Amino acid sequence: MSFSYSLRALLFTVVIAILLLPAACSDIQLQKPRAFGREKEILVICDNEIWQKVEKELRKRIEVPIHAVRWELIFEIAQVDADKVQYYKEWDKIILIESLENKNLLPWVVDDSTLEKISLGQGLFFSQKDIWARGQRVAGLAAPTDEQLLPLIKAHGDRIFNDFLRLLEEREKVRMYHSGKNLVLVDSLMECCGFSIEFPQVYARIRQDILPENELQFVHQDPVRSIFFTWIENPGLLDLSQKALAEMRDRMLEKIYPAMITHVERVDTSTVISNEIERLRVYGTWENPEEISGGVYISQIIESPLQNRRYYTDCLLFSPNARLNKYRFILQLDRIMNSFKLKG
Repeated sequence: MSFSYSLRALLFTVVIAILLLPAACSDIQLQKPRAFGREKEILVICDNEIWQKVEKELRKRIEVPIHAVRWELIFEIAQVDADKVQYYKEWDKIILIESLENKNLLPWVVDDSTLEKISLGQGLFFSQKDIWARGQRVAGLAAPTDEQLLPLIKAHGDRIFNDFLRLLEEREKVRMYHSGKNLVLVDSLMECCGFSIEFPQVYARIRQDILPENELQFVHQDPVRSIFFTWIENPGLLDLSQKALAEMRDRMLEKIYPAMITHVERVDTSTVISNEIERLRVYGTWENPEEISGGVYISQIIESPLQNRRYYTDCLLFSPNARLNKYRFILQLDRIMNSFKLKG
């Protein structure tokens, strides 16, 4: 009897598994793959004939440079013909350029009502998520005819660039604190020093005998990001000339980087307000002739009259790998500095 009961239970289990198998397979098929791609590269999908007409204008709009040690592109574009999209449709950043004369991919990206609007008008800009893969952004331009595509790029090319730039910034806000925030340091600084700053946990504090108690250094590798923080009691007037700011930086960092040179001619200043505190932001480049290295830096200078203090933060970036997007690391360092708060 017990054998018969066990056999019936086994058969019941097998039948249920068979019935559920099609649904499970259907779910697997419907699950989109994770998007992939190179950090700086945006894939342009369009016919080769269209590419010849729009390439120059599109590169002008999308390949915007940032002034690091040399001019470097935030994004780079590469083109693939629409007929070969099956090999690249899981790319994470895509620009689709297509007209209704050759609408191979538009029906996948926009709905029927949008296609109707395109047929009645002069064209439009669109931006869609997760079309062929998860974590994907497809931005593009569509027009009734091929001839109308170039004017659209002139009108909306900057919008496409800003769309991808915002996406990068949003992702970086989350990614930079994947390791968590060093809340112990936040509480400790606020309690004993009257201010706080939020470092990601991956930044290690470097303890050196040469540094006094009011000078802190934090480092994160690959690429190298070094953050130096200090404050000055009873500061005098601040000289805002390029020469004076470069000399001030060299003087502040002399104990840590004695051979470093700050380029006077590359000192650039702007005003930033964060956490209701006005800051002087200084951006420029540095080099170390002894180590044959160089990079960019971002500093912030904050005056606190109530405390009779001047706070100084310097963020150094050394990233010789041209394939890495330096903009995202500069963005990280700016956000760390902008987290600075005063007690009360």
